[in-house]
Formats: sequence, structure tokens, C-alpha cells
Amino acid sequence: MSLSAANKKEITEVLSGFGFNPKDQQVYLGLLALGQTTLTPLAKSLGLPVSTVQSTVSRLVKRGVVNLSKQKSRSVLTPSDPNVFKQILTEQARGIAGILPLLEKVKQDPLTTPRLTVFTRERVTEIFNASLASKSGLVYEIVSAKDFQDVIGEKYHYTRRRIKEDVKLKSLRVREHEIKKYSVKSHARELREARFLPRELTFRTNISFWDDTVAFFTTAPEGVHWMVESRPLREMMEQIFNLLWTVSGKMETLVEDEVQ
Repeated sequence: MSLSAANKKEITEVLSGFGFNPKDQQVYLGLLALGQTTLTPLAKSLGLPVSTVQSTVSRLVKRGVVNLSKQKSRSVLTPSDPNVFKQILTEQARGIAGILPLLEKVKQDPLTTPRLTVFTRERVTEIFNASLASKSGLVYEIVSAKDFQDVIGEKYHYTRRRIKEDVKLKSLRVREHEIKKYSVKSHARELREARFLPRELTFRTNISFWDDTVAFFTTAPEGVHWMVESRPLREMMEQIFNLLWTVSGKMETLVEDEVQ
């Protein structure tokens, strides 16, 4: 039966998907057309050297699509029934199914190289934009508010943007450098939990983290900030944060009557 050019193209594409190179395809299809034969007649029908056909047949035997048997001193070649490809696919599917749990483990515990990005003062808003895209919807910060405000600038309005994106904030703040007063209601309205750090902590730099990302901010005069994507680093920062949270005090410094 002769095949159309479209049929031949389809066969070529599918066999290529199985990893058959052009010689593999030529020899396999030639053998399929001849049926049971030996190396020399097959090589002659294809116009190929016997050595080339022999090495190709060896690959096809390993793939399970050609059977090799001995009759006296001759090697007899027999093409497997084309349905063998279904069996191969079934075996491949079983193999993939068997390693899926292992692949999921790799996905959950990636051993990737941390990615570090450094930002100058002109690009610092890129860090804040990244935090607003938090998948968990929660950002942690250890912050000196006055210095942090100087870094953000007056025009960015981080709190307003964060509320709009429904991103919650858990904040540890330096009492000495606080710039606003807050009430229980204002914290709730601004999706914030906050505590004052112990009084002896008076640093001026800032740290934010979310998902698998940790961002470090120097002061505005220094103007260099960086962001690291690293799960182990984020996990360490969260443990430090939780420890500090337990020794920090409430920061509702504004009574509700003053809000009116």
C-alpha cells in the first residue's frame, strides 16, 4: 500500500517524537515493508551499507521494535507488530506515574541557587511592588518607621496600595523612630498587626519578607537596597521575627477618643 506525502510526514513526526533519528526511521520502515529478512537484503533494498544497517538495527532491537533471532549462521530480523508502540507508551506512563511523588518532592523542596537583586534608590519601588504581589497575602517587616518613610518617599503611599491589594502586614517597629500613633481600629482598618520592639533596639535599617523573598533596606542617604529569593533565608527570618514578637510590646498609642 502506497502512502501519501501527508501520511509519510505524519509518520516521520510521530517516530521523531519517539526518539527515532532519520536512519532509525528509514531502517524500521524498510524492514516493516519487507517483513522477516536478513541484514544484506535489507541493506540492499535501502541502498545503505550493511554496517550502517547493522548498527541501526541494534538500536531498534534495544527499543523493542525489532526482534533478532538466529537461523544457522544468519541473523534474522523481524519487525515487531506496530501495536508495540502502544505497549511502549503504557510502560512509559507507568514509569512516569512511579516517579511523580519524587518529582513533587523536588518541587516542594527546591535546591535552587538564591537570586540576589540590588536596587539603587531610584528603583526601590520595585521591591515594594514585588511585596504587593505576595502569593500568601502577608508581608512581615522589622522596621524603623522614620527611616523607612524616607526610603519609600511621600508619593508611593505603600499602606494605601497594600490595602487595595488586600495584603496584610505584620510589623515589628522601633519605638524611638516611630512617626505615627495607632489605635486598635486603625490597625484593623489598615490590615496591620504591630508591636514595639524592646526599647534597647534602636537600629535604623529595615527588613521586609514575604513568600520566599527577603528584602533589606539601608538608610535613604546610603540608597542601596537588595532583595534575595531564598526559602531557607526567609524561614530563618521568620523564626527570628517570631522570637522578637514574643518579647515585644503593644503599640496602640492612640486611644479611640483621639481618633474622632
